[in-house]
Amino acid sequence: MSLATKYRPKTFEEMTEQTLVVDIVQKMCEDTELANRNFLFIGPAGTGKTTISRIIANNLNDNVGEPIEIDAASNSGVEQVRGLVKEAQQYPVVGKYKVFIVDECHALSNTAWQALLKVLEECPARTVMLFCTTNPEKIPATILSRVQTFQLSKISLAGITSRLKYVLDCEIKEGRNITYDESAVNFIAKLANGGMRDALTLLDKALTYKDEITLENLEIALNLPSYDNYFELLQAYASKNNVEVTRIVNDVYNSGVNFVKWFEGFHSFIINVVKYIFLQDIELTLIPSHYKDKISKYGSAHSVICLKLANKLLTMNNELKTTQYLQEIALTYLCQVPKKEHQNG
Repeated sequence: MSLATKYRPKTFEEMTEQTLVVDIVQKMCEDTELANRNFLFIGPAGTGKTTISRIIANNLNDNVGEPIEIDAASNSGVEQVRGLVKEAQQYPVVGKYKVFIVDECHALSNTAWQALLKVLEECPARTVMLFCTTNPEKIPATILSRVQTFQLSKISLAGITSRLKYVLDCEIKEGRNITYDESAVNFIAKLANGGMRDALTLLDKALTYKDEITLENLEIALNLPSYDNYFELLQAYASKNNVEVTRIVNDVYNSGVNFVKWFEGFHSFIINVVKYIFLQDIELTLIPSHYKDKISKYGSAHSVICLKLANKLLTMNNELKTTQYLQEIALTYLCQVPKKEHQNG
């Protein structure tokens, strides 16, 4: 069983953050008769939309029975929705409410949404509809006016880090021979970009490689780029060392890694260097903390170079996706007129 499945919250109290939404829906669930029975949860991936929907279903039915879950991404047509409507018109056999959870609901077709309108207006047969989406802009306005909308936010770095440590400590108590560095756990939380599911998936992958969670092991297990190479390429570009730029580009190309992805990572690295220069805190970047000695050498003068390079990389990366001449395109953007040698008169 994956860690994301094993440690999915089962109660409102177990939810990580999302306090405002949790407080509101928990109070709504405590009502003797649920006044509003159409819910829409929106927010980034992995922030708890489906999880809170399942918790609502369990609360409404006192943990009896299971909600009916539908993946709209693979059941987006009107015929599938008509089947849902027909089922919604029948009273629940088990539990007080018949609860439907529609994941990725933005994938439903317009005709499918039209078929749902009457159900949302009349809420027949003690039916509760819980919709989840990352793209609310794709949902018709006629639907949005008939549902209670709740916005879930990305989970904070501290929140994800705390939950990952909790999971690791639980696994250790169960007998797994796991050790971990807090800096490595924090870095996994950074990579997850606010999504708890992604964080647990990354942790699962890291533990599959080794039970020792360190920054060094993460680089191997998660196939992270070598930041040493990124620092070398930035230095070569800043000093207009075209020979070194060419060597690094050729080495990357010949190494067999995804050349385009590597340079997308380089662009992200450059932006994070700029963040460090402005904020002076490596913990606020996606660069591992053990590179602090290297990144601390960069100051305000480098920010101008990095920002110009970042703009170049945006254009370069777009061109890389449409050509087979990968090395040539990269060198065209990265090589510069070399600095003139100062000669004694």
